[in-house]
Amino acid sequence: MKLRFKDNPNRTMYIYCRVSTSGQEKGGSSLDVQKERGIQFCKSIGFEPCVITEQGSGMKPYLEVRPKFSDLMDGIQDGVVKNVWIDDETRLTRYDMDQQLIHVEMKKNGVSLYVGTSKTPKEWDWVTDLVDTIITKVNQNQIKTQVRKSNRSKRRLFSEGKYMKGDPPFGYKLEGKSLVPREDTRDWVEKIYRMYDDGKTTPQIQHELLINNIPPPRYEISNNMVFPLETIVNILNNKNYIGIDTYGDLVNECPKLVDKKIFDSVKMKVSRKKGQKSNVKHDGLLKGILKCGDGTPMKIEGVKKSRKNPLYSCSHRQRVYKKRCNHTNCSVTKSMRQYETDEIIWNHFVDVWKDSKTIRQKTKEELIGNRSRYSIRSINNRIKRLTKDLESLHDRRLELDKRYYSNEMVKETYEILCESNTGKSNELSEKISKEKFKIDNIREKQRWIDWLDVHFKRGENLREISSMKERKKVLSEYIHEVRCLDYSEESKQHKLNIGFRIPIINDKIVYSKNKNGSFSRDKKGRKKYEIKEGVDKLNTPLTLHKLLHGYRFRKIPRLVHITSSKNGNMVRQQLQRYN
Repeated sequence: MKLRFKDNPNRTMYIYCRVSTSGQEKGGSSLDVQKERGIQFCKSIGFEPCVITEQGSGMKPYLEVRPKFSDLMDGIQDGVVKNVWIDDETRLTRYDMDQQLIHVEMKKNGVSLYVGTSKTPKEWDWVTDLVDTIITKVNQNQIKTQVRKSNRSKRRLFSEGKYMKGDPPFGYKLEGKSLVPREDTRDWVEKIYRMYDDGKTTPQIQHELLINNIPPPRYEISNNMVFPLETIVNILNNKNYIGIDTYGDLVNECPKLVDKKIFDSVKMKVSRKKGQKSNVKHDGLLKGILKCGDGTPMKIEGVKKSRKNPLYSCSHRQRVYKKRCNHTNCSVTKSMRQYETDEIIWNHFVDVWKDSKTIRQKTKEELIGNRSRYSIRSINNRIKRLTKDLESLHDRRLELDKRYYSNEMVKETYEILCESNTGKSNELSEKISKEKFKIDNIREKQRWIDWLDVHFKRGENLREISSMKERKKVLSEYIHEVRCLDYSEESKQHKLNIGFRIPIINDKIVYSKNKNGSFSRDKKGRKKYEIKEGVDKLNTPLTLHKLLHGYRFRKIPRLVHITSSKNGNMVRQQLQRYN
């Protein structure tokens, strides 16, 4: 969370409290103790306290492990922090490189640093920097010495049969720092191994543990009964269960909960799955786009002996089938044929694209371009004025030559004036060339282009795209999702909702009108208009079986959605497409 700085930096004291670990409560260095001391100090000198508490190592660069202190340093550099209090120098940092950088920034920005109970701020001079550097290096050496002693003590305790890796694994408990089986969960360790060895997946094992109310490790902290899948994988790889405990290069014995044969069999299966590549088995035009009503992506089921066509199926029902959950409320009760669904959505998209007034306008602007603010006549008038100025410069140049060669002007003056005249002449000539280019450009734009015919041809070219990769690229630009809302038992069809990224469905051209009701027109007599946005959702309609001829309907996939029967042409077009 970003620090919020006070409006009055000169009367605000930022109390920075830090501990290295969550368990650092001894020796009067806990966060609460530091906070209380800092607030009392602020009251004694009349400053408004602003407390910052943080857990992070002082042996590492503060930018990597202490975000709140990093924000505090940003405030110092921005000039919004002028007073800082710390309980002792080690709370600031134990890293010698940081210590010098922090001191330089505080000195440069005029920050008063108060340490402990001293009401005199720290002096920023070379003697102080030298002493602080020596103290920081001594502290670093002390910490390294403590770490070495701690590691040596842990190795000694491990050799005595103690468990030195923190919390005990699932199925064990600690007695006198040694692992002993936990009676209520020890049998479940072997069950987990046997279930995996018999072919069950980690989600299935997770479900089995959940329905039997087996709490995961650290349940008292997380209060979550669901076993993390990563925890199950760690259990399947833990050598503690076959009586082997390791700490670095040391090896010890511990109570065994699983037979070594089962452990080796499971280990082989886990390593085999870990080495498998996650190749995409089935791909479809709508993969990742087609979703259930609640927004969950639908899956693709490939072809097999009992299934002739690949299907888009509900992910919820897949979980129920694989016994990952007990029930689902999803409205998608039937799967959809992949190829037919892809074609339907693609054709719907192309129809919307072709009919969109917004897309047509973009095509028009691309081919014809924006209209020029100036007419050819106005540009010609400007060229005439520039040409007149250019002729005037030529006359002046002739007058200069005449005076120079008549010995009425010295050479230096003549050269300066000639150079100025030539520069202005070149500038005017360039302007005339640019104006003539504008005329050529306007005449090119006025040339007739049947942009509407180009638009419809592009639409037909879209429809003829057969590459799934190209289709997916186009769809991702315009459509962000397709939701399967429900299934009609009466018509045997699904209702799909297509969500577009831009509102181009049923957008309209709205012509501008004058106060008297007549159409507003531009200088060339063309009607002025603007594009009114449409909507970004399209529902595919449903058609009852009785509205279609039975012998024809059998030739149409059940997913083809056709508009109402009064649109006879549309019905015939859809029938011809699938005959």
